[in-house]
Amino acid sequence: MWLTCRQAAILELMRAASKPDRLAASSAIARAAEANGDDALAGEEWRRYRLIQDAARDPDELLAEGIALSVQAIELAAVSQ
Repeated sequence: MWLTCRQAAILELMRAASKPDRLAASSAIARAAEANGDDALAGEEWRRYRLIQDAARDPDELLAEGIALSVQAIELAAVSQ
């Protein structure tokens, strides 16, 4: 699998920094983007923050959460029709 330059850079940063450092950096960038009105960057960084948090979660817990969200989506779609 070939990585893009950006993916390779992100992977290298992830290897070099601790989880708390990565969370702090991501949240700082997100807050700064929000303060500057850059909603796209803020959203991207909050998603990155959430991914960093989720990486340490139990895979079965993540799967159960995904299934529950899918069930809710199906129910909402059925109601809206």
